[in-house]
Amino acid sequence: MKPIYNITLMLLMSILLSACEKIIELKIPNNEVKYVIEGTITNEPGVCSVLISKTKNFNADNTFSGVSGANVKIENNGAVVTLQETIPGVYKTSAINGTPGQTYHMTATIDGQVFTAASTMPAPIPFLDFYMKPADFDSLRTIAYVKYKDSAATKNFYWFELFVNDQRQANYSVTNNDFTTGQTVNASVVFENTTKDRSKDIKRGDKLGVEMHSIDPSVYLYLFSLNGAKGTGNGSPANPISNITGGALGFFSAHTTQRKSLIIK
Repeated sequence: MKPIYNITLMLLMSILLSACEKIIELKIPNNEVKYVIEGTITNEPGVCSVLISKTKNFNADNTFSGVSGANVKIENNGAVVTLQETIPGVYKTSAINGTPGQTYHMTATIDGQVFTAASTMPAPIPFLDFYMKPADFDSLRTIAYVKYKDSAATKNFYWFELFVNDQRQANYSVTNNDFTTGQTVNASVVFENTTKDRSKDIKRGDKLGVEMHSIDPSVYLYLFSLNGAKGTGNGSPANPISNITGGALGFFSAHTTQRKSLIIK
């Protein structure tokens, strides 16, 4: 049984905006302010959004401050869609949804600066099951398992987002098929309360959920490199490897989504 490499977002903050959207906020210790862009388009109708904020000083609070007034566009095969700003810093459209095999280009123009990124949506991989064993329940750290059928035809990259009672968790998992090409994989994912708030401990009756995303190599590299964002020996955090050009932090991902959930008994 192959464990998935588990990464905790040490420098990323998750806040809930309507449908539990995740907002990235990176803190830069040297007072250098950068734009942070997180864009996603999936194979589900109406799921295309770009979130824009700015970095903060390392000792600043974690409040999300969206950047308004940006011009954000998604292009595919010559068709261009402009996203509308729904609340400050959050840009959305329901006029486009992704198709596996297609490449999507994002352009964000902010105060005259242009940031671009491209991502190709992989084909979905069969998500077969999501389950847990009674012995693996613990209020602080519960282990569950995802089962999927890898494809031998392609190099595959996976991103598993975790939810407790429909609330997105700060930790997630990424993996690839370096050692599981063409196999049926049973891999562990870890749900845990990483805060000091004991009211957030996992308990029987809670709903655990997982979203399985098939992602492209550049997005995998970004998510994997977040593990290195903890910082160097002198305390200065290293930025994840972004697929956005122009100097912004963050990433743009065209990925497929599949969901499963269970109730802890």
